[in-house]
Amino acid sequence: MTGRRAMRPSASLLYTPALLLASVAEPGRVRADMLVLDLEDSIHPARKAEARAMLAGADLTRAGLPSLGVRVNTVATPDGLEDMRALLDMDAVIGGVPVDVVFVPKINGPGDVAVYRSLLARTSRPPRICSFVESVDSVENAFGIAAVSDGLCFGQADLTAELYAENESYLDHARARLCVAAARYRLPAIDTNSFELHDLAVVAAQCRAARNAGFTGKAAIHPRQVDVIAETFTVGPDEIAEYRRVVADYAATPYGFAVEKDRVLAPPFVLRAQRMLQLHAPDAETAQHPHRGIDGPQ
Repeated sequence: MTGRRAMRPSASLLYTPALLLASVAEPGRVRADMLVLDLEDSIHPARKAEARAMLAGADLTRAGLPSLGVRVNTVATPDGLEDMRALLDMDAVIGGVPVDVVFVPKINGPGDVAVYRSLLARTSRPPRICSFVESVDSVENAFGIAAVSDGLCFGQADLTAELYAENESYLDHARARLCVAAARYRLPAIDTNSFELHDLAVVAAQCRAARNAGFTGKAAIHPRQVDVIAETFTVGPDEIAEYRRVVADYAATPYGFAVEKDRVLAPPFVLRAQRMLQLHAPDAETAQHPHRGIDGPQ
């Protein structure tokens, strides 16, 4: 991952069709950690050019966005090529706001990611690349894709479309490979969106299952889903402080294994705390330990 900027973990990502950009351009309209303007599935093929034009003429300077992403169509299609041409023409800035992350669908292997990386390198501030794992090939190549990406997203609907049936065993296998690959390369892992818009208890259950599987965030397709997602995935100051305490307390103990009143201090737990700090508080950790990697000196 040398030379690449780590993608900041986002607990909640709100996907909005690019044609509805005006609905999120006003201050305070986006409560999610990232707004993702979508040019892919939410835009009818006959209106793709209109959606690109909407981005080119946008003004997001008053929206107060915490972070901005855009999902393009695959470059294996004419619309995907035009999406990338539009991003390059805009120098990866939409409505006065730099694009932090480009979400790329239909990735089958690391070579696909390299195409986007090469194109985006032409911009003044190349966005990070978050790759969708949503095909049988991408599941098999998850580790290779993770090695060259800045984040991974799970596309359950597209993956299921390749199967004869919604095979839960295989989908669990796919989720596991994605989450392990993301952890291997210290990347955020974003779960697929929920299509449940009314029963938020269902959304909450899906969020808990995703977090238990190893996902670090989840996509939303409606603002009402955002708060439920954030409650599950946000890693707050108290958790960060506890991870720091684990690392500091272990460094201060003369023992390799210490049993305390309410916890055990041992290398595996310290290593996990270090890795969670690198993922969720990388700037603070770098400032505190500028010459130390996540697993110790490098």
